[in-house]
Amino acid sequence: MEGLSGGMGMELWALVPELTLAGLILLLLPLGPFLPPARKGIATWIALMGLLAAAIESAWMLTFAKRPIFLDTYAVDQFAVYFKFFAIAATAFVLLATQSHFRGRAHEGEVPALLLITCLGIMGLAASQDLALIALFIQLVTVGSYLLVGIAKQDRLATEAAFKMFLFSATVGAVMIYGMVLLFGLTGTLRLPELATRLPAMPVVTIMAAFFLVLAGYGFESTLVPFHTWAPDVYQGAPTPIAGFLSVGPKAAGLAVLLRTLIVAFPHNLGHWAEVFAVLAAITMTVGNIFALRQTSVKRLLAYSSIGQVGYMLVGVAAAERHGLAVPGMLLYLAVYLFMNLGAFLAVDAIERQLKSDDIAQLNGLGKRLPVTAAVLALCLLALAGFPPFGSFVGKTYLFGAALGAGWIWLAVVMLVNIAISLFYYVRVLEPLYLRPAAGKPLQKEPGALRFVLIVLGIATLLSGVLPQEWVAFVTHASSLLAAVVPH
Repeated sequence: MEGLSGGMGMELWALVPELTLAGLILLLLPLGPFLPPARKGIATWIALMGLLAAAIESAWMLTFAKRPIFLDTYAVDQFAVYFKFFAIAATAFVLLATQSHFRGRAHEGEVPALLLITCLGIMGLAASQDLALIALFIQLVTVGSYLLVGIAKQDRLATEAAFKMFLFSATVGAVMIYGMVLLFGLTGTLRLPELATRLPAMPVVTIMAAFFLVLAGYGFESTLVPFHTWAPDVYQGAPTPIAGFLSVGPKAAGLAVLLRTLIVAFPHNLGHWAEVFAVLAAITMTVGNIFALRQTSVKRLLAYSSIGQVGYMLVGVAAAERHGLAVPGMLLYLAVYLFMNLGAFLAVDAIERQLKSDDIAQLNGLGKRLPVTAAVLALCLLALAGFPPFGSFVGKTYLFGAALGAGWIWLAVVMLVNIAISLFYYVRVLEPLYLRPAAGKPLQKEPGALRFVLIVLGIATLLSGVLPQEWVAFVTHASSLLAAVVPH
């Protein structure tokens, strides 16, 4: 008994970042609403200090040996640590941006706690090796997300967006849990490593039917086609910093849990999942980019663009067991995607605060009227398009090489065609910023915290391509989870 309790105590050290955030959430949930209106910002700074502590604790975990904990239901590995850093960074950037966005509003004090709840769910999803835990953390991410979307209750669009997200998430959640129950009925276990040993003896058709039901929940988080339909309306109706957070945080969590489930529970392309996801990658990037062409709202355009970006990253998922560039390429692209996509959304937030609109037609001359915001938006859009010297160019090159290395020339061609299509709608946003005359009264500078975040995201977007070596080394180390199955 002493040995068991000692082992559990050692395992708790592997959960220090998650426990730190959980403690902060328990503190901020009652504290935020009862702070005086002039002191609501204290909750943001407490949350930021907690995130800093969690980041330091996660960095300490880089020295940990790779091992499963809690009866093989949770993983300690570099892959999970990578997504802990990702979630912490995304949450910190958005917390700084929301400090001024929600200032003086009724629910200003609740926003930090809700962001931390979603962050905790993202961190848990990336490390979970049990279907029950995965379902729990998906619900944690989803509940936190739609509460953030609808927190501005006086805004009809935000309320409608939150209600739509709730209905869609409840539906796909029920479908996902049914699929998990079916897998449990087939194998008698919910643990991913045990599924890997028992599934090969089961009928392939039944296995794939169960997995496609589970995929509904994963696809909802990552906006994988055909589970993407909620995203454009929700991103447009949500407060813009929250839309930016949803476009990076939950999306990364969905891709992380999808990759871990496929590699750990469905090894050696069991059920031909690699070919299935190659097709889904092509469909997702094509649907996202084609629908983005028609948009006049920048937020809605970025929503469809983010769906297209997921299509590129799915190439890394599809080729994970076939080529050594696939997973590092996906993780590298995700890191750059955090900076460029969140930077684009927060730049749109700064524009919306001034113009009360995110219509492309209203952007005329903002390069002169709002130079910092316009410059960051331009940098981020060029990076999203995949221009060198941005890190997205390196990431897309990795993914393109992975598609070729996996023997999917057709998928590499689809990638190139979609990259060409995306150039058109990104240029549509860039053109009025600098090539049309300014109209209207002079605009004020961005709030200090938002301006700081925009500059940091712009610089990070640029440096990710100018100095890619450190990023490449980090993501290669983070993909060590798959070292046993991925050819090099």
